[in-house]
Amino acid sequence: MLVQESPRRGLAAAERALTLAREQRDGKAEAAAVHALGFARYALGDSRALRTIRHAIRVAEQHSDSRRAALARRNLAVYLSHAGKPSAALREIDAACAALHGIDRARSEVHRIAVLALAGRLPASAADSGRALRTLRRAGDRIWEGRLLYNRGLLYSSHGKATAARRDLAAARMIYADLGAGAAVADADIMLARLRHLEGEPTECLAELDAIDVGSLSDWAACWLFWTRAEVLVGLRLLPEARADLSRFVEASTRAGAVDSVNKAKIDAARLALLAGDAESAATLAASAGRSFSAHRQPAYWAGAANLGLAAAVARDAVRPPMLRTGLKAAAKLNATGHVVEELRTRQLVARAAIGLGSQRIARREAEAARSLRRGGTVADRVESWHVEALLRLAAGDAPGGERALRHGLRLLEEYRAALGAVELRATASALGVELADHGLRLALAAGKPDKVLAWAERMRANALRLPPVRPPTDRKLRLRQAELRRVADQIREAEGKGLPARALRAKQTDLEQSLRASVRHARGGPAAATPAPRTLDAARALRDRALVEYVDIGGALHALTLARGRLAMHELGESAVAATELEWLRFALGRRMRNDAKRASLLDNATAAAERLDRLLVEPLLPDIGKADLVVVPTGVLHALPWAMLSSLSDRALVVAPSLSAWLGMAASHSVSRGRKTALVAGPRLRHSGPEVSDLAALYPSATVLSDAAATAAAALRALDGAALAHVACHGHFRSDSPLFSSLELADGPLTAFDLQRLRRAPAVLVLSSCDLALSDRHPGDELLGLSSALLSMGTRTIVASVVPVPDREARRLMLSFHEELAKGFSPAAALAHAQATSSRKSGWLAPFVCLGSG
Repeated sequence: MLVQESPRRGLAAAERALTLAREQRDGKAEAAAVHALGFARYALGDSRALRTIRHAIRVAEQHSDSRRAALARRNLAVYLSHAGKPSAALREIDAACAALHGIDRARSEVHRIAVLALAGRLPASAADSGRALRTLRRAGDRIWEGRLLYNRGLLYSSHGKATAARRDLAAARMIYADLGAGAAVADADIMLARLRHLEGEPTECLAELDAIDVGSLSDWAACWLFWTRAEVLVGLRLLPEARADLSRFVEASTRAGAVDSVNKAKIDAARLALLAGDAESAATLAASAGRSFSAHRQPAYWAGAANLGLAAAVARDAVRPPMLRTGLKAAAKLNATGHVVEELRTRQLVARAAIGLGSQRIARREAEAARSLRRGGTVADRVESWHVEALLRLAAGDAPGGERALRHGLRLLEEYRAALGAVELRATASALGVELADHGLRLALAAGKPDKVLAWAERMRANALRLPPVRPPTDRKLRLRQAELRRVADQIREAEGKGLPARALRAKQTDLEQSLRASVRHARGGPAAATPAPRTLDAARALRDRALVEYVDIGGALHALTLARGRLAMHELGESAVAATELEWLRFALGRRMRNDAKRASLLDNATAAAERLDRLLVEPLLPDIGKADLVVVPTGVLHALPWAMLSSLSDRALVVAPSLSAWLGMAASHSVSRGRKTALVAGPRLRHSGPEVSDLAALYPSATVLSDAAATAAAALRALDGAALAHVACHGHFRSDSPLFSSLELADGPLTAFDLQRLRRAPAVLVLSSCDLALSDRHPGDELLGLSSALLSMGTRTIVASVVPVPDREARRLMLSFHEELAKGFSPAAALAHAQATSSRKSGWLAPFVCLGSG
């Protein structure tokens, strides 16, 4: 009993008891002491634990103590299960149960269910656990009743029996709460949260897990919490965080001595690698885990590894006929062990692989067998089901039916994405539909129909930004954490400025950021509004004298769609990798130019040369169609980070960069909405030009709210920005590629992040960010963007003027004054920026780093 409260005190007591038993030559007492010693050593992660518990069995048998030998076998069975030896564990638990009676036999059912769960098997019937429960209830043994219900709930949940699992786990939690067993209550809470994940409710699962104090958990409980979080985050495509939780899971498993769990972690690691596009690593990890599970006779886990190996082969287009047989064998194993949902997923994957091999009969049979996933699976299951349906129809020559199936899958994704409240989750969710949209694009390209290519390109391009914004929770704790984060960030800056260590402060900053992200993710969205692809005629009317250039990457080949004077045309440009390389050189040269005065001229030449090569690749082939018209540019991939005005064909041309044509049409439609004349001018600290810049602009806007020096706090800036028709912020800007929504504007009391700006009731209509890099966004599949600028566009800001590269202070001040003078003359933001940057380039040879985002 003491081991469960304090393993070290239990260990000391067991050692003392063993000494006394040997001194008195009491064999039964010695067996009991060795049993307790093995229990304590296992709880402390001592490698001698298994050897000790086996010794306890031998000592008990030598002294004809069959009961003690059976009790020790119970522990040995569980330890063997965690060590990845399920067959040996099942032999030991069967032997233990056969030798015990009454209350001991009833309690042994707790261990038997745990062994079955770890082996991935269901019991032949529920009769044994039912009898055990009745025995425990008659005896009033509530703690063991709770343990049995808890373990049975785990077993049911691992086999997808959510209703039965929730019933048992909730009953176990109630018993633990009545008995004041706080740690056991936390264990039950983890497993109840895990059920949310199994039922396709990822944000609810994260909310329940985030409410649990990790510091209060045992290593065993922490294993489950980190593993569940990793699985949920993988499903939400939050890969860096999933990888971090998977590492924590492995650490907790190792501390707890759960060698088997470390092997199982390879499955999630393989899934992570697959989502990150590293199918080779995924295949290697899956094969390694599969060999281990096969050697230890764990059929369900071997099947899971085989499933991932097949998925990696599909991703690499490297499926071979023997792999189909392995997949079918895995499905049969999952069926035999009661893992119904995983069996259906495996059959659906086999159908996908069979289509690639041209084995239509197998594909149709397995797809039909897995069809129930379309109704009862997670959103990923249902989207994939429609994808397989589309591939089957296309393989049969039914192109219209294939396209309908692809659209069905994307509509499901729209509904799911809209139900998520957090901008981050909405963006990452789009990865679920990228393959469907890519198939649609390829079909349209093969048909040679530009209007269909445009429609498919728009179906999966920055869709998250078009959803109605959901404001984060307004609770006081959240605001306090945001204020604390600003204070800590300011302390880090001060410490680093003085050359002092800031490790503890950075750890605190990380904790606060994780807490804020978790809180915001709990927000819920609403029903999905229909988002039909824009019609060419409607787009041409909205463009008027402007031209559209929308870039599309199809299998590494870059194409451009142009819509000018009502004519939609398609152009093949070359490899997207070439554009990416040239852009990397351009950005490298511009970044070095900011830091190296001695080589400014040569670096300028390098940047100019890279810009010319990009111009020849991206724009010159389009000039016969777009002429000298002002442009709406919809980039793809790395092109979102391109300073477009640096391309010679586009200099002195009003140009707006939009996340998608659909988004631009929506923002352009709101152009006429009056915002009054509220103007805000904000100057941040530690930037030489910010104060004078804002003073110059104040002369142009005499009624503006002006904040500078100590008055430019986060709270004051938010009040000034809220509902402004025009806002200008001159300050240090920081783009965070590791966590884009923590990209920030540096103000007097610390950074103002995208999370802070989401509290605005009305985002500013036009926002000018005289800062470095804040037009940048992190890119996710489907050209979904995450960053400070993209967050503001999703909240209703119509136009943002910002830089995609570092900006020299002196030139920025002159440019901004020129821009606002042009704006005051009545020019649109896009035209004003074009004139200002062209003039600045002619006068000083300075390249043009600012872009106009949104509607222009």
